[in-house]
Amino acid sequence: MILKNSKNAWYYLNQGLTSVYYNDFKKAVSKFNKASSLEPENIVIQLHKGTTLHKMEDYQKAIICFDQVLSVDPKNLDALFNKGHALQKIGKYEDAISFFKKSLDIDSNYIDSLTAMGLCLSNLGRNKEALEITDKVLLINSKHSAALYNKSLILGRLERNSEAVSFLTKAIDEDSRQSNILYEKGQKLTKQKKHEEAIKFYTKALEIDNKNTKALVAKGWTLDFAGFGNKDIFVFYDKAIKIDQKCTEAFMNKGLVLDRTGLYKKAIECFDKILEYDPNSVRALYSKGISLSSLKKFGEARFYCECAIELEPKNVFALCSMVWFLEHSKKYNEALLYCEKALKIDPSYVYAISYKGKLLLSLKKYEESIKWYSKALELDPDNQTIIYHKNKAEVDLQKIKKESFIKKLSKL
Repeated sequence: MILKNSKNAWYYLNQGLTSVYYNDFKKAVSKFNKASSLEPENIVIQLHKGTTLHKMEDYQKAIICFDQVLSVDPKNLDALFNKGHALQKIGKYEDAISFFKKSLDIDSNYIDSLTAMGLCLSNLGRNKEALEITDKVLLINSKHSAALYNKSLILGRLERNSEAVSFLTKAIDEDSRQSNILYEKGQKLTKQKKHEEAIKFYTKALEIDNKNTKALVAKGWTLDFAGFGNKDIFVFYDKAIKIDQKCTEAFMNKGLVLDRTGLYKKAIECFDKILEYDPNSVRALYSKGISLSSLKKFGEARFYCECAIELEPKNVFALCSMVWFLEHSKKYNEALLYCEKALKIDPSYVYAISYKGKLLLSLKKYEESIKWYSKALELDPDNQTIIYHKNKAEVDLQKIKKESFIKKLSKL
């Protein structure tokens, strides 16, 4: 029974940590509470619950969690620092310093406590002491951005303004650099389809630099992939757009989500935003064409798809958007011509291969359709849509053969 509870506690703990990375802090706390109910003495659970409550700015409840950790392990560096940091946030600077000192008694170079203590001293008006401690941090790590920010603030309070600006610039540059490193690690994991691991890096990137538009877009995309609702996804796209009013990836991804969820007019607004500053954006042009087609504005839809192809005749995505449009307009033979153009450019493009199978199925060319679906499955064997349509083509072919056989028998 103890083992069972232990397993369940860690199960809920891991679920809570996943919720933290997806910015669902309330759900995370709920999971930590379930874990804690199974293992009340588990200080790891309490520590994570405390840091999550800290993120929610519920500092008093966070402090209760850190106190529970310290009652079991009085020398827990993370709990000492986090309690001090929570006290700092509610303006209890002297109390905060006492906890930072406790952690420094255990590890005199505990860099987070040194940095936070420097800021508390400055907030108490003890700027010279604050500067000495902050310089100690920068001797240990000259690129520690929090220390660089603190030094900028302290120098400003000492009216050494030009130096303050210099350190502020260094801090911003360092945050940007570190955030981009984490974003790039997330991108590598995304390419490997390790999305849950990737989002941890995007979250960390944004904790360091919340204006990293690439990380904001990547996190929004990952939330979309994970099945979150529009409201949760758009928070990140909208933040990116607020920072950069020409953030094409944010407008594009938001438009695609709106189109997919049937909000075609709003999707077109996103594509139009891109076209205002980049009228030759091929992706925005054919995406707008698809949304217009869904609104049954077929003339306009074709115009935008054709504009995209005219700009980039060898763009397989633009060509396949025209295929999609023509297929939905039941112009199968014409759609087939564009499909062939796409396949001539990229013979291994699964979407075009399977779409050729679909068009041939619509034209009742069953054997050819099955051949192209089989080719698509060789490249993407787990694609359920292709499997479904291939099975349909096989069923229809057998039905036609059976009807033909019955007709022959009836003539005998």
